[in-house]
Amino acid sequence: MKKSIILAGLLAATFAVSAQAKINWDYIGAGYTDAGGDGPYVEASYRLDGSWVVDATYTRLSNGPFDVNFVQAGVNYLTGFKLDFSPTTQSYILAGIEHASGDADDTGGYGGVGLRHPLTRQVELYSEATYHSIGDDHGSLAGGIAFYLSPDWAIRSNIALNSGDTKNEFRFGVSYQF
Repeated sequence: MKKSIILAGLLAATFAVSAQAKINWDYIGAGYTDAGGDGPYVEASYRLDGSWVVDATYTRLSNGPFDVNFVQAGVNYLTGFKLDFSPTTQSYILAGIEHASGDADDTGGYGGVGLRHPLTRQVELYSEATYHSIGDDHGSLAGGIAFYLSPDWAIRSNIALNSGDTKNEFRFGVSYQF
């Protein structure tokens, strides 16, 4: 199943020629995640003004008979810091709250830094380094890619490598930019 989803995304990406990647913080998305348990996720992001972005994610994880609802809500502050070798890269500071409920209940916070970079007209890359206080406190290094099929639609995928006993996370989905 996972391989066929990835293959379909790659085939769609091959035929998308008119798309343009740009850093757009206003989008909604949905897809599949695998993080110890697996299931669907929905996410949204909205730029409030020149420097502030709010975002939220809801994920439903299942692992056999165990189910967990996972909610994240946070803010990003766009620093305006530009890299000399890459002036289109945006850097940001992120912070927020995350809550797990269901067969496991816990609440914690997270904070970190990130970069978003339009690599080509169709491709945007991002990376984040964060610290999470939920569950077993852990660090996370995440990286992802968005391939724009059109100015409004993108295929997104990312992987988060987590420290300690926290399972690594893989996501694959689509988003609509508005």
